[in-house]
Amino acid sequence: MVLPLITVDSWDEVFEQRGRYQLEPILPAFIAARRWFRSKARAIRCIAIDDAIRIGGAEACVLVLRIEYADGACDNYLLPLTVAKHSGSDELLAEAATPDGARRVIGGALANPQFRDALLNAIRCEEKFEGKAGEMVASRTKAYREECGDADLRIESFVSRAEQSNTSIIYRDRYILKLFRKVEPGVNPDIEIGRFLTGRGFKHTPAVLGTLEYRLLDRAQRPPDGLCAQGGDAAVGYAAGILQEFVPNQGDAWKYTLEALSGFFARALAQGEQAPEVKRHPLELMKQEMPVETRELLEAYADSARLLGKRTAEMHAALADENGGPDFAPERFAQEDAEKLYEEMLGQADITFELLKRKQGAMEGSAAESAQELLQMEDRVRERFSALRAGGMDAVRMRSHGDYHLGQVLWTGKDFMIIDFEGEPARPLADRRAKTLAMRDVAGMIRSFQYAAFAALFGQVSGVPVEPESMSAVEGWAAYWTAWVSAAYLHGYFEEAGTCSFVPADAEQRRILFDAFLLQKALYEVAYELNNRPDWARIPLRGILSLMN
Repeated sequence: MVLPLITVDSWDEVFEQRGRYQLEPILPAFIAARRWFRSKARAIRCIAIDDAIRIGGAEACVLVLRIEYADGACDNYLLPLTVAKHSGSDELLAEAATPDGARRVIGGALANPQFRDALLNAIRCEEKFEGKAGEMVASRTKAYREECGDADLRIESFVSRAEQSNTSIIYRDRYILKLFRKVEPGVNPDIEIGRFLTGRGFKHTPAVLGTLEYRLLDRAQRPPDGLCAQGGDAAVGYAAGILQEFVPNQGDAWKYTLEALSGFFARALAQGEQAPEVKRHPLELMKQEMPVETRELLEAYADSARLLGKRTAEMHAALADENGGPDFAPERFAQEDAEKLYEEMLGQADITFELLKRKQGAMEGSAAESAQELLQMEDRVRERFSALRAGGMDAVRMRSHGDYHLGQVLWTGKDFMIIDFEGEPARPLADRRAKTLAMRDVAGMIRSFQYAAFAALFGQVSGVPVEPESMSAVEGWAAYWTAWVSAAYLHGYFEEAGTCSFVPADAEQRRILFDAFLLQKALYEVAYELNNRPDWARIPLRGILSLMN
């Protein structure tokens, strides 16, 4: 691999003005290829290095990037880089040469164990690292028990490959430090909610131990085209990282679910029969005792789904603390909230149906048939949302997870740990911090169950045949599994939630909210799949048709 070459008088100059001018033109191609870069569909117009924060020695920096797109939008990203004789990083940006002929590689700093140690020690000792425009501020919470001593703390560490939009460092079996790549001014909900739950002793999310934050210096005279969407307020910080306790686990609940599905399909398909059709609504099915033959097919996962429902309700109960202060205290779901939610859901319907009409011609097979059937129901779908406008919902608005699915839950082998409270990455920060109805999270998990089951159609479940002649049987059993697992989850959730203020006491109100959030989420999924994985659109399309019918 031939890397671009920059020239400097000394290694200290790599991230100073001379080095920056040479690095900036080569950054767009480099950034666009990174797995954590979220805007791959956008054309990058240019990238500027707005600041460079030296951490762990003069040759390692966290660059603050301003990425400007051809459509006029702008994002800020953090890029840790180092200058080394040999780099073990798979993020190689350039080579640097000095007049004496010496050369070094510029690459990702996270591959350097000394840099990883420096980040952890910074939090442990609450250090600050100053750049030209701002500073990186490390702080610890009361839950962090390691004292700052004379000797640097060194713990064996490695970079996790599990994440895509951020990057995590795992320090043996003690800590996990998540570095945010895309940063925005304001309070990051992952840190905010994590600290809130830690402070209230909620045991089913990893405790927050510390944070990293980039802050503009008060004296910084930043040019008008500096950091994006910041408005010149030097008091606003950018969340750069969160340190949490490491929870030993067997992977996320998505992985655990696919493994459970492998056994389920093996048992179900061995019967040589079509799956029984389940026609009851999930909120009704949850009241019915699970048949013995169903429990035998689901095995332990039936109890796991019920436990996950219980943990979800416990999370909501902790978040609905009336003494949580203005950012967390629940608020009455008023008529204007109902109108706003109704308009939000109609907006998602507009986006999805417009996209479906444009892309319908390119769809094939059962996905095309489902798309045609859904298009004929467009008015009925919109009408389904109208019940929200009646108002009078006996529930409160509260903080929630915001992007709740099986991938946001860890399976320890015996229990579940809920993680990642950032919310949907594509939504503005203000929307991700806004109070909403708890049923949004519940519907998100139900949609995730259907995705897991129907992933078998795409070869994602080990041992499940994907030949055309077996598709009908696989699809039938996937629907059967989804129905009963959803019922078990809902049973666990509502049994634990009881008469909590975030759950409507009236059964009809529960159903209206549940159906509306389920439908909105599935419509969002259709639009996402049409833009990214058109074949997979059949999963949310089927979910919508099942709900409508």
